[in-house]
Amino acid sequence: MDRDRIVEEWKLLYELGLAITLTTDLKKLLHVVLTAVTIGDGLGFNRAAIFLYNRPNNTMDGVLGVAPDSIQEATTIWNSLRNLDIRGKMASWLLNEINIEAQLNSNFNKTISKSRISLQKDTIFKNINQKQAFVFDASNLGGDDQILKELNFEQFAFAPLISREQPIGAIVADNFYNKRPIEQDDITTLFLFANQSAIAIENLMSIETYKNMSKRLIEEQQNLIHQKHIFNLGRAVADITHEIKNALIGAIGFLDRARKISADSNPQVYQYLEIVKKELDRVYNLTLDINRYAKGQNRSVKKLFDLEKLILDTIEAIKNINSANIQFETNLSEFARYLYGDPDQIKQVLINLIKNSTEAIANKKDGFIKISTYKEDKFIVITVEDNGGGIDIKFLPYVFKPFYSTKTHGTGLGLSIVREIVQEHNGVISLDNFVGKGAKFIIKIPNLVEEERNEKKDNGS
Repeated sequence: MDRDRIVEEWKLLYELGLAITLTTDLKKLLHVVLTAVTIGDGLGFNRAAIFLYNRPNNTMDGVLGVAPDSIQEATTIWNSLRNLDIRGKMASWLLNEINIEAQLNSNFNKTISKSRISLQKDTIFKNINQKQAFVFDASNLGGDDQILKELNFEQFAFAPLISREQPIGAIVADNFYNKRPIEQDDITTLFLFANQSAIAIENLMSIETYKNMSKRLIEEQQNLIHQKHIFNLGRAVADITHEIKNALIGAIGFLDRARKISADSNPQVYQYLEIVKKELDRVYNLTLDINRYAKGQNRSVKKLFDLEKLILDTIEAIKNINSANIQFETNLSEFARYLYGDPDQIKQVLINLIKNSTEAIANKKDGFIKISTYKEDKFIVITVEDNGGGIDIKFLPYVFKPFYSTKTHGTGLGLSIVREIVQEHNGVISLDNFVGKGAKFIIKIPNLVEEERNEKKDNGS
């Protein structure tokens, strides 16, 4: 190699090294590396792919391939690049002008990115431990290099990515379209560039690993905080329900006396007292259930029940005990009429959500609450919607947190209990919030009846 060529090579490697050094995102770095390998003013190969070493599985996993999909596309790209003067501006061009989406959508990349090659089998990728680059041809391919055979690699360059004396992957490149022979100078330059790239790739992989670990730690920390809230909830609810039970026992006792007195003398009063007795009994049983639930001792009684009837009965009960003029709407699907779960707990979910909506529409003359049911895939969906103006965005992260309430008289337990009950049913709850308009809570509970029916059908029962 003459002196001028050496100088040009080192200028090129400096520019390419600057580009990969300034890249802080692993995904973009891989695109920068392969674009540098395949542009005419770079290393000048027609196609290039990166495989990364999956140490736990002892495989080489294809992660990215950069190449035109046809000779026509290749010619168009070469002609456009020929009109660009990017010498001395290579780093800036690589960082700002790469069309990543176009590269991702190429057939070449789609084939590369779904490949996995075992290093325990017959493959050229066993050369990743070698600290040098090679020129191979089709006759050198191993029996398990199917991906390279599928992509018609004939003569090609193979450069291991070595960082800190350890292999992290390999670059494979060829001149599929112009058929230009790969010279020793090409191999030398590719190997030097691969060494630069390997260090940058490993550094960003380490950062990605650190980010993932940090994310998991944060999730675990949040889970611990949640568990602590639940523990505190259990202690607080135990104390609260104990006091409520004592008060209810006395009230129910005197109510029974009043019922006996009015049974003959005033049938209408007796009828009203029957309703009060029924509701007080339900509240008493509810305090027991919540107490057990908050302590993690919930023993729900799940069965198939009529969800539509439960919703209509709940609405009627709320109308009878709430003096506010609430307008209820329902849209109950026949296909979501029956649900497998604990009807008492589902009723509590409905009551808590309706109570939440009632407070939201308290000052609206045209306030309404709409309850809907429908089937979606393998779920029965229940929605409770109101036009109460929605929830302030700053409060959204805390909606389901225990002990958090924006109301001066609230305990912050209502929506937390709702979420716990839904999760107990292996369901999920979400919120569609429309600031200034209203809010919609969406509950999805697995349709176990449908699943069981489909399973019997699959088994030929």
